[in-house]
Order: sequence, then structure tokens, then C-alpha cells
Amino acid sequence: MFDIIKSEDNRRTVLLTESAERISGLFRKVRRQISKDLEMPGFRPGKVPKSIIDKQYGNIIKAEVADSVRRDLTSRLLEKEDWILDDNDPEGKIELPVDGVAYSFEMTFSLFETPEPAGTDGIRIEIPSLNLEDAVEKAIESFRENMISFETVDRPSEEGDLVLLEACPAGNTEETQKINVRIGESQIGAGFDELVTGAVPDFEFSARMDRDASDEDKPPVHRFRVTEVKRPVLPGLDDEFAEKTAGVKNLEELRKKVEESVSTRYDREIVYIKERAVVDSILESNPFDPPEYMVENIFQDYINRLGEDGPGQETLTAAKELALNKVREFLILRAVAEKEKIEITDNLIEKETSPEESESSVRDRLKNRKAMELILDRADITEKEPQKNSETETGKEDRPDSSWRWVQVENEERETCDETTGKGKS
Repeated sequence: MFDIIKSEDNRRTVLLTESAERISGLFRKVRRQISKDLEMPGFRPGKVPKSIIDKQYGNIIKAEVADSVRRDLTSRLLEKEDWILDDNDPEGKIELPVDGVAYSFEMTFSLFETPEPAGTDGIRIEIPSLNLEDAVEKAIESFRENMISFETVDRPSEEGDLVLLEACPAGNTEETQKINVRIGESQIGAGFDELVTGAVPDFEFSARMDRDASDEDKPPVHRFRVTEVKRPVLPGLDDEFAEKTAGVKNLEELRKKVEESVSTRYDREIVYIKERAVVDSILESNPFDPPEYMVENIFQDYINRLGEDGPGQETLTAAKELALNKVREFLILRAVAEKEKIEITDNLIEKETSPEESESSVRDRLKNRKAMELILDRADITEKEPQKNSETETGKEDRPDSSWRWVQVENEERETCDETTGKGKS
């Protein structure tokens, strides 16, 4: 039982009381545990008399009972009042309980008050439009790419071809390595695709990775020989392809299945985009520092889920930032729900409660969900054309790490696996 006996600003002084019957039960429980683990000459485990246990461990028993009562009553108080504490260390001098006597004590709690939320109306959100027909065709083309095969051709290599090479790394004049390069994918670095475009079998060349051709300390030279050129062969768009790809009877069923998958994925992504935009906007409009203990709890949960021993500083910093934003998101949505006087019915709480959740946590979760829905209902949501892939616009070789680039070198600069000359490029 608890009574709020004083309220001043964000501080609440509460008288907490536990019944004599409950206190007696806790004393018995602690005594049993001590007796079970106690080895004392002349007594079997678990059979040490109560008088001896109380004489030797009386204050320890009282302290454990007091701590158990404090934690239990505080938890029930916070559950009932739905308070968020400013810190996790309430004030109060707790006297030790007496077996068989009702136990009362006072505690003062400092409550955290989230600033009244602003900027929750008319948030502007842009969502990408969906060209369903185009998306389905791209998905099917992706399936075809995953089932691609290659066949040898007797012509110079071109975009999309697979070029098979023997490589003689710098400093190795005896053993060669076999490598495959598909032109257009920049698989082994910027510039290399250009060196093998237009090549035919037996074309030989020397090249190195250069950051700046004027550097005096030039990187080592590697030797290459084209052994084969293969063109891509995509599977036909037919019923056999549909059956192999998705286990459906024909191409029409495949397209329908892909359409459903694309639509479902798009809907999920749109929900995420909208909610992320809301969270980012309201956190920017409502800067505040949440209780540190709440951030620390989420932070430790993130670290534990990573399962890493001694995570690096970068990981710790990222986890702390995620935890901070997660707590701020929870508190600001909670404040929106309070401002809008959002209520949750007992029936819905009962329906949504799992064995792992308390009633208050379920209520908060449902209130925050409704607060998010309310903000989205009031948001200014517009569609925009999806941005073109910069890789498609500028070419796949224009990648972030392109400061190093393959360049061809003259034959006399190379370290060769054998004495041959460059030949075979049309």
C-alpha cells in the first residue's frame, strides 16, 4: 500500500506500507534460504533452529527483507502511477522491519518531466512513388541475372562480358594466378575494366595501381594475359524459368507473385520512412536530455545483444547514440500521448500483453503507437519521384574509393613471367 503525502514541483514523497503477514512470509523465506546453505555442527542442512539463525544473522535477514519490500513496493508504485523517475536513486531513510509487524517507510521520488512537445502538426514527409510495373520487371531481371551463364565467344570483349585472365603478380616470375573479371563491375579496382575491354585471347599487358602517375615511388607492376572471353547468356522468359525461380507454373503466376512481394515490401518501407521522418522531426524540434539511467539501460542492452568481447570505441559511441535517441523518442511520443489525452482501454491492454511485459509498458507502447498515428494523420505527406542511382548515372567505376586506379605500363617496365610482348587487343 502507498499514499502520496507530499507533492512539490517534480518531487513526490510517498508513505509505503507492507502488511504484517507479508513481512512474516519474507522473514521465513530468507531464513529458509540461509538454513539451506548453512553448515553447522550438530544440525542437518535446513534444520538449524530459527533462534540460532536469528541470533547470528538477524540484521542480515532484516536488511534483505527491507530491500525486497522496497524494490517490490517501488515497482508497484511506478506501475500504478506511471511515473518516469529523474534518477534511479530515490531518497529515504529505511528502518529495518520487525518480523510479524506491519512495515512502513517514506521515500521521496524526483520525477522526470518531458518538455511539452512542439512541432508535431503538419510535419512534411516525402515518400518515393512506386512504378509497380517497372519494379516487377526489374525484380524479374534480377532473378535472370542470378541464373546467368556464360559461353565462350570469338570476338573482342565488351561491356558485360566475363574475361578470364592469368595474372603474374609483382615479384612472382614463375607462378600465375587465374582471375575472372566481368566488365562493368569494377571487381578489382577502378580502371581495370578499360584495360580488358576490346581484348581477345592471348592479349597481354602490364599494369599497376597508381594514385598519381608522377609519384617517384611507383607501385609494383603486374603482368596479365587474357585466356578467354565469354558473353553472358540470360535464361529465357518462359514457363521453365518461372518454375525454376519461384516454383510456379507459368510466367503470369511469377509476375503476380513478384507484384505481391514488391507491393508488400514497398508498404513496409513507406511505413518506416514515414515514422522515421516523424521521429527525426520531433526530436529536432524538442531537444532535451533524458534520464541517464534509462539511456544506460538501453545502451547495455544493445552491447549485450552484439555479443562482442571488448567492442571498439566506434561501436560504443554508435550504441550510446542509438540508445539516447531511442529513449528520447519514447519519452517525446509519451508526452504527445499525454498532451492529446490518449487513453487505452483495459480490454486492449489485456489483449496486447505478453508474459514478458508489464501492464504499464504495454500501455506506454500502445499510447506511443497511437501518438505516432495521430502525428501521421496531421502530417503533410507528398510523393516524389525516386532518385536515380548515381552509379547508373556516372558509371560503376566512379566508386567512393577510386583514388587508386589501374594504369597500363610499357612492356620494359614490367616484371614478366616469361618473355612475351603485348598482343591481341583489337
